[in-house]
Amino acid sequence: MNLVNPITLTYLRNSEYFELITDLKSGMAGILPSTPVSDDLNTRFNAVYDELDTATRIDRGTVLTEKVQAADESRGTTWKAMDLMVEAHLNSPVPEEVESAKIIRRVFDVYGDFRKRSYDSESSEARNLIQDLEKSKNSEHVTRIRLDAWLPLYKTQQDEFKALQNERDTEAGYKASGDVRAVRLKMDPLYREVVNLVNSYISIGLATPEMENFVVVMNQKIKRYNDSLAIRQGKNTGGDDSDTPDE
Repeated sequence: MNLVNPITLTYLRNSEYFELITDLKSGMAGILPSTPVSDDLNTRFNAVYDELDTATRIDRGTVLTEKVQAADESRGTTWKAMDLMVEAHLNSPVPEEVESAKIIRRVFDVYGDFRKRSYDSESSEARNLIQDLEKSKNSEHVTRIRLDAWLPLYKTQQDEFKALQNERDTEAGYKASGDVRAVRLKMDPLYREVVNLVNSYISIGLATPEMENFVVVMNQKIKRYNDSLAIRQGKNTGGDDSDTPDE
């Protein structure tokens, strides 16, 4: 007689936990006879699963963080290219280009190299620099030293960076309401209810072939997670705590 094997849910990482619960949700579809108890359990399980799905997606903020960092690097690269272009034209054999480069160099020097400042400080200084370069008195000089193609790109990069930063900040603002740990605490007892209900049908000899197959599949997945947890625990015992569960 095969029953669903136990697993310590607490030690699963958030990604592992979500995968296991998703496998349970997929596997249990249609295998439980329709009764007031099972129907109520299904309703409660699905409601909390939707919360878990949302919370897990919100928790994956690293993707947006990486995009923000990449956007910051892109705008920094463009600033450096413009700065080098100004410097190159200071050594131009064309006197008019040298004069224009001197004028634009003074504009750049007002703000200095602000790329190592905080995101907000860099954005503010970049915005001011762009506004100065776009002034009518500077437009001829910007064009003469060939910054006219790069300045609109730099301006677009600032807008793209700010949009990504705002998106990440909005996501972070909702993160508290999408806390995975809180939803996991609600899901844990529902997971056990489903497992106990399936095991009870098996124990009294009322399991269908579909239910028995569900147990086989779930046990294979649970074994994989239990093996991973055992390996992880072994590492932690040895003093390596780099694989601790997600918060």
